[in-house]
Amino acid sequence: MLTVCFVSEVEGGARAVGVRPDDLLLPAAQGADISGVIRQVLAGQHRFSGDDDDVLPICLPTGWLVLVGMGPEEGQNACRLRRIGGNLFGELADSGIARLNVALDLSPVEAAELAYGMCLRAWRPASRYKSQPDPDEAWSLVSATIVTRDPVAASAHFETLSARAAGAALARDLVVAPANELTPKSFVKRLKGLERLGVTVEIFDPLRHGLGLLQAVGQGSIHPPCLVGLRWSGADPASAPVALVGKGVTFDSGGIDIKPAEDMEEMKGDMAGAAAVVGALYALAARRAPVNVIGVLALAENMPSGRSCRPGDVVTSHAGLSVEVVDTDAEGRLILADALSFAASHYRPRLIVDLATLTGAVEEALGRHRAGLFCADDDLAARLLATGDAEDEPLWRLPLTEDYDDALASPLADLRNCIWGDGPDALHAARFLQHFVPKGVAWAHLDIAGLSEVEEDGPLAAKGPTGFGVRLLDHLVVDVFARECAVK
Repeated sequence: MLTVCFVSEVEGGARAVGVRPDDLLLPAAQGADISGVIRQVLAGQHRFSGDDDDVLPICLPTGWLVLVGMGPEEGQNACRLRRIGGNLFGELADSGIARLNVALDLSPVEAAELAYGMCLRAWRPASRYKSQPDPDEAWSLVSATIVTRDPVAASAHFETLSARAAGAALARDLVVAPANELTPKSFVKRLKGLERLGVTVEIFDPLRHGLGLLQAVGQGSIHPPCLVGLRWSGADPASAPVALVGKGVTFDSGGIDIKPAEDMEEMKGDMAGAAAVVGALYALAARRAPVNVIGVLALAENMPSGRSCRPGDVVTSHAGLSVEVVDTDAEGRLILADALSFAASHYRPRLIVDLATLTGAVEEALGRHRAGLFCADDDLAARLLATGDAEDEPLWRLPLTEDYDDALASPLADLRNCIWGDGPDALHAARFLQHFVPKGVAWAHLDIAGLSEVEEDGPLAAKGPTGFGVRLLDHLVVDVFARECAVK
C-alpha cells in the first residue's frame, strides 16, 4: 500500500523535482539545484530527456534527488499526469527509498491526479500465495508527500480518485486469485466489503429464476452457478439506475469443448468483467456517490463432467428464447445473455453496460490497446468513447448490425450461440447478446479480452491484472447522473 498526503512546503528526505525537455528546470528543481548538480548531471551522457516517461534518481551526499520528466507544457492533462505518477512509483518502488517528497510545481488538481497514478501503479498481488516473500521483489516505497499550494483542495479532489484506485485494486485482487480459491460461492463471500459500505447484495438461484443459460454453463462443475445483484442507492429512489453487468466465469476450461492446455491457467481471469463491476460499485459506495447503480454478476465455473452441457443441447433462456449450444467454449455470451435479460426486467435501468473477456477475435482485431465497444445508441457510444479516453481505458467502436443474424440462425432453436469460420466471432457474440436486451433500452457491450491483464509493466499497472473498466464505469455512472442534475 502507498500512503499519500499533500503539503504546501517541501519536507526533508528524498525529493523528486520536475524537468521539461531541453533541460528546462521547473521552479522547485531550480531551488534544489543550488550547487548546480542537476545541470551537471543533465550535461552528462544519459538517456534522460525530460519526456514524461523519464525518471532519473541521483544519489547525493545529502540524500536522494530524483529528476522527473514532465514532458512539454502544452498538452499536459490528467492522463499524462497519472502516467508520470505511475512511472515515478514504478521506477522507485524497489529503490530503497521509503518516503518521497514530490515537488513538481503542480496545482491542487494536478497533484491529486499525479498521486492517483502512483496509487494505481502501486498495486501488487497479495504475498500470501508464497510461503516466504522474495527479498529481491520487495518494494521499499511506502509513502509519498505531494507538494502543492493548496493541500486541502488537493485532498478533496483526491478523495474521488483514491476511491477509484481502491476499486481497481479490488478488481485486480479478484482477477489474480486462483480458481481453487475463487469459486462462484467464495466470490460472493468477498462481497462482504461492499455490504459494509452500504451496497445491498442479493443472490439468485438460476434454477428458480429461469436463468437456463447460466445454469447450463455452470452445471458441469461441483461449484454451482449463481447470479448476484448489487445495489447502491445514493440518489432519489425514483431515479432509474444504471445497470452494470459482468461476466464472471471463475475458471473456463472450455467445458466439453475443452481448451488447449497451453495458457489454460490464465482462464482463472475469465471473471474480469464481473471484477470490474465489483470495483466500480466499491468506488461509488466508498465515497457515497449521489447515484443509483445496479451491478449484476453472472458467476459460473465452466468445467467438463457427466453433468456438463453438450454441443447440440438446446436451452431456454431467461428471455424465453431457445439457444442451440454449438460450442461450450462460447459460454460467456450465454451467461451474459441471461444476466442482461434479468437486469432489464428486474431492475428497469435507464441504460445497461456489460463487460466481458468474451472473445479472442476482438484481441486479434484491436490488439492489447483498446477494448471493443458494441453499441447501437450513438449518444451512449460517444459518451463511452470519451469516458474511456479520459480514464486511459480506451475503446474502439465495432459494428453491431442484423447482418450477422444469418450466422446465428439455428435449424432447431431460436438462435445458436456461435458459428466458426464465417466472420469475426466478436461481431457474432455482440449481436447474439443484443437479442436479449429489450428494445428501447440503451445498451453497450464492452469486450475487454486482451486488456484485463498486461504481459509487462506499464505506467498504471505492473504485469498482471489491470482492473480495466473500473475507472471507466465509475466515471460514466457519475457523468450520467451529473447530466441529469444539470438538466433539472
